[in-house]
Amino acid sequence: MDILVLTSNPKRTGALATLTDLAAQSARESGASVEEIRLDDRQIGYCRFCMTCFRDRESPIGPCVQADDMPGILERLRRADGYIFATPVSAGHANARFKTFAERCCYTAGRCGRFLWMVGPPESRFTDKERFAVTLVTSGVVPPWLSLLCNTATREMTELARCAFNARVIGTLYAGAVSVGGLRPGYRDRAWKLGRALVGRIRLRDLSKSPVRGRAGP
Repeated sequence: MDILVLTSNPKRTGALATLTDLAAQSARESGASVEEIRLDDRQIGYCRFCMTCFRDRESPIGPCVQADDMPGILERLRRADGYIFATPVSAGHANARFKTFAERCCYTAGRCGRFLWMVGPPESRFTDKERFAVTLVTSGVVPPWLSLLCNTATREMTELARCAFNARVIGTLYAGAVSVGGLRPGYRDRAWKLGRALVGRIRLRDLSKSPVRGRAGP
């Protein structure tokens, strides 16, 4: 079982790094192989809107004119069974690093699809298996009770998971006011449970695909 942590956190310590590490460690202790990709450590250019990826509907991963780290990241995402996505909130949204990455995924991990009479809504190229994901978000000052109004980041990660990676988000964590209120113990516990729940859901998928073994006759 292969889980990939994808974080746009520019810091290696602090609230988001702690919660991400807890979710990853929980997944490991539940039996998964876990690897982390830090977007801040990778070279990812801005989308040039040249439409090269848009025009190719057949390739497993859409082509791009830019020679950077995106192809390798996409190949790694394709191999994974599940994801732990993490981003700090910036002005109510996922931060710029995550949004740059998401723009590049639109028609490289996704392909041009159709909805009613419209041509263009992205649908995932990763159709070999269903994947699952959990999301982690931290906000420095916005409290949790305002997250419904000030947390577009979780919705952005959920849409990326569904449209690009054929992944269903099974759990989310919004840790608010971490700069003024600190990292509450409840946040740590929820992050740990998310990692365990992710492994459990992938296991259920695999069990449902296992052949039914009949009992031997007399």
